[in-house]
Amino acid sequence: MCLLETSSWIHWEVSLRYAAPLQSRFVVRRGSTDWMVYDRELKGPAQLKKDGHFAEKLTKEQAEHIKQALTDALKPEP
Repeated sequence: MCLLETSSWIHWEVSLRYAAPLQSRFVVRRGSTDWMVYDRELKGPAQLKKDGHFAEKLTKEQAEHIKQALTDALKPEP
């Protein structure tokens, strides 16, 4: 918000620039007993590789590590 004073009038300039925050594709979620990496695009447990194991029944630390590895693998190389 920016306050501008012109003559004796006070004008408020309000910027309404709202953008939806970018959500990461992979999210660490708590399962019924363990942790998993959820894939928002596939709407289910993330897969470590195509037709591979699902990222579920993990410790929280394992899930965080796998989430970071999957996210890094999606980043384009410069």
